[in-house]
Amino acid sequence: MIRKTFVVLVALLAVFTMFGFSSEAKVMEFEHFSIDVPDGWGIERDDQNSTITFVAPDESAGLSVAVFNSNGQPLEKISEMLMTRLNGENLQKSSDAYTFQFKNEGFDCYGIVGGDENQVLFLSIIGEHDDIMKMINSMEGKTE
Repeated sequence: MIRKTFVVLVALLAVFTMFGFSSEAKVMEFEHFSIDVPDGWGIERDDQNSTITFVAPDESAGLSVAVFNSNGQPLEKISEMLMTRLNGENLQKSSDAYTFQFKNEGFDCYGIVGGDENQVLFLSIIGEHDDIMKMINSMEGKTE
């Protein structure tokens, strides 16, 4: 089901950005997914919150990926909770996921929430950078 979530999220993100890689990329493997990370991008792991953040070389943008247990909560309720916690707005359902907008330290950000009855995938797009869409397109979920 994680693979389906990634496909839906990639389709949703096409609405936000359409750029190519500006640098070479290498495939990186994580517990729940793999992703092509361009050279020069930083990686920050927050194991306590099951979050991995990819930061652009000039720190102008980032992509955070969080995977967590839904604890039986409906995806809409989880999306509303995340949007509220981030002072977001404009929650919309699109296919099997929810999107909303928020600000983080002055940057325009987008939140995308997908998943199933077991796991939630939360992507945060922070700022804008040419590499972000290609990174998201390269993501592949791992089945449990």
